[in-house]
Amino acid sequence: MPTRHTVYGCLYVRDEHDRPVQLRSVYGSRLWQFPGGNLDAQGEDPLQTARREAVEETGLEIGLEAPRLLLTHFLPAGPRMPLNKVGLIFDGGRLTADQLRRKRLDPAEHDMWAVHDLADWQELMAPRDFARLDAVEHARRGEGPAYLITHT
Repeated sequence: MPTRHTVYGCLYVRDEHDRPVQLRSVYGSRLWQFPGGNLDAQGEDPLQTARREAVEETGLEIGLEAPRLLLTHFLPAGPRMPLNKVGLIFDGGRLTADQLRRKRLDPAEHDMWAVHDLADWQELMAPRDFARLDAVEHARRGEGPAYLITHT
């Protein structure tokens, strides 16, 4: 039987002070997430997915310059997730204060957005979820890693 998997693409965005911006999911355990989602359009690549999802989830067109791939994230299948999942996280750049004010969330997916420094995010997130944020920030600063495996 062939291995099955799903792929996601998202954008890592920050405010003008380089603090991470995340959205809180309305699903399940209400995880903090980057704008993005699973590939679902025919012929769409992960960067196109990240850009499309960012518009759908925030109302903003972000990451339109040549974004840099920051992290390849692998989540092996497990009890809560029947498929392997691979994510590509791109640098979506900085959002201005005006852009943050104009952000409109899709209430079917997210109920809140927030901007915090890494220490505050660490307090708000489960260790497994914070590991992804921390790895992305280190990669953005050129400190690696660029590959992360987390388990569900």
